[in-house]
Amino acid sequence: MAEPQQRRYPRYEAGLPVVCRVAAGAQEAVPSLIGMTWTVSLGGLQAELPAAPPEGPVDLLLRVGDRTVAARGRLAWVRPSPEGVRCGFAFAEMEPAHAAVWEAFLAQQGGPTPRRYVRFAIDLPITCRLQGVADVVLAGRLGNIGDGGMLVRLPAPLELGQEVEVSLATAKTPLAVTSAVAWADGAPVPDGRGLIRHGLRFIPPAGEGPCRLDFFLVRALIAEYLRQTGAAPAE
Repeated sequence: MAEPQQRRYPRYEAGLPVVCRVAAGAQEAVPSLIGMTWTVSLGGLQAELPAAPPEGPVDLLLRVGDRTVAARGRLAWVRPSPEGVRCGFAFAEMEPAHAAVWEAFLAQQGGPTPRRYVRFAIDLPITCRLQGVADVVLAGRLGNIGDGGMLVRLPAPLELGQEVEVSLATAKTPLAVTSAVAWADGAPVPDGRGLIRHGLRFIPPAGEGPCRLDFFLVRALIAEYLRQTGAAPAE
């Protein structure tokens, strides 16, 4: 399929986690595809996926912060990309409640403070091993993740610049990513668990140059979240 040249709606750059599924009743036993958006608009979106979805109606689930937006759409075009395929989807229908969230997000992206990558809120257990400090491992929780970094909650404050290896257990294989502390709260968050919020920035693997670490990590985390919940990310 060729990418269309004419655009009816303004497009905005935005990296959002997206789950693409064959529409209910169209085909059976077709696995979901999990990726990230590149551009978004009122009429559709561009997304990077590990493989091309089949032609026909699809259900798209997007995470906007801690909210889920669901839309029925169709594949408009597809072309190869380094991570899989780049796809264009046109929306066919969206329930009013989801449309309101989507329109508010687009208004923000069209305003003076847009965000290229929007954090994906997700609560999963993690462990943090301090680099250069023997036998220090902290158990905590993941709060959100996006391009370049993540928010974690840990039982003790860490120094700015401290490098840590964050590990997350998933159904397929453990995930580990090296990060550095960018900021930390001075007191525990009021969630009853006595954990302190830390902002971490990713450190790309040595010798590999720039990488889309966020793409693979977010995709794996969404897959784990779907497995644990048994369905779509909850509202």
